[in-house]
Amino acid sequence: MSVNRRKVEAFAYQVSQSIAAAMNCSLAYVGDQLGLYEALSDAGPSTSEELAKTTGLHERWLREWLRHQACARQLEYEPTSDKFSISAEAQLVLCDKDSPYYFASGFAVYNVLQDAVKHLPNAFRTGMGMSYDDHGPACATGIENLNNYVPRYLLTSTILPELDGMCESLDRGIRVADVGCGAGVALIHMAGEYPNSQFFGYEISRHALNRAHENLRGANLKNVEIVDVNKNPLPDDESFDLVCTFDVVHDVPFPNQMLSAIRKAISPKGTWLCSDIRSFPTFEENLNDNPSAFLMYGFSMLVCMSSAMSEKNGAGLGTLGFNEQVAREMTAEAGFTQFRKLEYENATNSYYEIRP
Repeated sequence: MSVNRRKVEAFAYQVSQSIAAAMNCSLAYVGDQLGLYEALSDAGPSTSEELAKTTGLHERWLREWLRHQACARQLEYEPTSDKFSISAEAQLVLCDKDSPYYFASGFAVYNVLQDAVKHLPNAFRTGMGMSYDDHGPACATGIENLNNYVPRYLLTSTILPELDGMCESLDRGIRVADVGCGAGVALIHMAGEYPNSQFFGYEISRHALNRAHENLRGANLKNVEIVDVNKNPLPDDESFDLVCTFDVVHDVPFPNQMLSAIRKAISPKGTWLCSDIRSFPTFEENLNDNPSAFLMYGFSMLVCMSSAMSEKNGAGLGTLGFNEQVAREMTAEAGFTQFRKLEYENATNSYYEIRP
């Protein structure tokens, strides 16, 4: 078999860069844990000696880390002064937790999920994945930090107003269920904005439930109840006027059962606000036109599809599996008759208004 040497060399370089990126996830996580990005942001351009004095950390380790981060193009380097700095753009991604671009928590999630890698060979042999709880409490915290900008800053100001008459109903007072509420960020924020409505967060993960209860204690709200689905499933009495799911359907082993339960829980004139990962109906489209596909398929095998196959005969939709076409088909099968994609969407999610 003849090969093109230049193509071999290019491919070898591509693989080496993938390995380098994996190493960077671990080393950037260390820097994030130690507050090094924030320290550089506060101090301005610094040598390793100056940063050691600022942080109280060992200069030699800092020097190597700074050099690595400059090679990763996550930090800036000025050779004449031997100083390192963080750009304004990098600050938004690595330091500012209130920024829509904040993604440093992704390093934490990546490192938490490395323990899952050793389980993957058995998953390939048996088909059985891992539940969210199998990853431990740090996974719940990492995902909470990774996905909290939209629920804190855009849900009540931008997304809910797109639902016909919903803000007025919430002001008057209705019953709302957040199914798969996770740490309760969206639930608690909605409840704070609409004190006349009653909010119920349904969750199956004990680690997420612990985080939700902790967040609720900090919020000191009286119109929120956190519900353990293992003990109290979603009621089938059509008692909810609004049901929300945020990045949930693709994670569950039996999504058809979840959709059926939501249909039974929602009132005849109620609304289901469904958010899920943006993707295309075919793999070819995701391969060629989805810039996040590489990241999402990796995340799927380590978390989302794994969760969706954590029970025998799980559907295994995966991170990119609940696209708009699938959503329309599955909701119709569950008995919903109205489906509308909202105008608001972002690089990660699409939002749907679904009605009985």
